[in-house]
Amino acid sequence: MSEAYTVFWTMDRWLSAVAVGHKPLPVLFGGPHLSEPSFRRAGVKVGDLIYPVAVSNRRVHAVARMRVREMILLGQEDGPSLIDHRFPQYRAWKFLAPTCTEEVVIGMEGTAPRVDVELPREVLDRLTFRSQRGERPLRHLKDGELTSSIGLQGIYRLTAASAADLAELIESPPPEAAARIPRAMTDRRTVTAPEDALF
Repeated sequence: MSEAYTVFWTMDRWLSAVAVGHKPLPVLFGGPHLSEPSFRRAGVKVGDLIYPVAVSNRRVHAVARMRVREMILLGQEDGPSLIDHRFPQYRAWKFLAPTCTEEVVIGMEGTAPRVDVELPREVLDRLTFRSQRGERPLRHLKDGELTSSIGLQGIYRLTAASAADLAELIESPPPEAAARIPRAMTDRRTVTAPEDALF
């Protein structure tokens, strides 16, 4: 049975993905750093679903979805040059590999990145992750808004109910009126403590 995971994207990564155009997300990259976390260490396997998520104005957005078709493990290589030389078909997506890349996660059934899929309050309130230690709700929530993105930073496995919520949202048709593209902002308050880096 396949699992579903979230992976946190910064605003810059989100906007860069939208700028690629209306193209299905074909690939993700993993590594040893929080800015490019390891899918393998998080337990992601072939067949699993991955949902990139981002935060804008304290609101959580589901950006896209991709099913893992293949996972290629590498030595620690420089992301951009790795893509230019070994995976040129993903050149448009090399902003996803800004640093030491150890994993290339090739996808299928990808959806195009969106800016209009905000998680409503009731979905946020019940958003739950699970690990071998048990289940935990999304932390740092107040009145339907996120006070810190620390609880999303990294790669986290969703419960079946939360995976179903995200699937329903990402499969919803886009609104007739064009959604506003969020403005890039730096939030200096979301420095991750080492103990929060992994769930």
